[in-house]
Amino acid sequence: MSLRAIVVDDEPLARDELRFMLGQCEDVEVIGEARNATDAQTLCEETLPDVAFIDLRMPGPDGVALAETLMANHPEMSVVIVSAHDEGALRAFEARVADYLLKPVRLERLKQAVERARESSSRHSGGRGRLERIAVRRKDAYVVVELEHVVFFEVKDELVWAVTEDDRFAIDKTLATLEEELDPDLFFRSHRGFIVRFDRIRGIEPTGAGTYQLRLDHPDAPKVPLARERAKKLRERIPFSG
Repeated sequence: MSLRAIVVDDEPLARDELRFMLGQCEDVEVIGEARNATDAQTLCEETLPDVAFIDLRMPGPDGVALAETLMANHPEMSVVIVSAHDEGALRAFEARVADYLLKPVRLERLKQAVERARESSSRHSGGRGRLERIAVRRKDAYVVVELEHVVFFEVKDELVWAVTEDDRFAIDKTLATLEEELDPDLFFRSHRGFIVRFDRIRGIEPTGAGTYQLRLDHPDAPKVPLARERAKKLRERIPFSG
């Protein structure tokens, strides 16, 4: 799929450099440039691009604020934030941008962002966009966790944790919010304190009184509860007797 892109940056040299690099990416056409949020909004109305590459720091509204406005007005459009700083990453991913690039931008990394924007635009054109990654604080930086690597989410010690095969990350979201944002074809709310990935369920074990526990595909072989009222929903996806 050919990707129609615009570049938004208040620095002409930065726009020129990114435009040149995008020209080296397969099936990408840069159809316009803007130097601030006002110009970018006008350009989007006129050209209806598939993706906007937006600098984080600009006069007026910053890149994340502009991204939120553009995606609200044009749900089918993707946004990639480009910045010399990483402090905007959490806000950017919470705003559901397709990617966050750090300057100086490397061509291979840019190509990855282009493919993510292409996938995001394809999903949106089909009428459905879902959370795919979360930026979480780890010491003095943010770590981007791809949801395909998350085995389950759990509430523990008054925090929500995303658990992967080799790590766990505290995230600033409630399970209720996650349940709304996650793809229901991939994730299942098994209990008030757990959301599990469907393809990681390896066993369903009765625990009495119509309740069960789920054995998950994870090095520690964890078992998470399946509430009685959720068992019927799970049977619709994974039929089981008893």
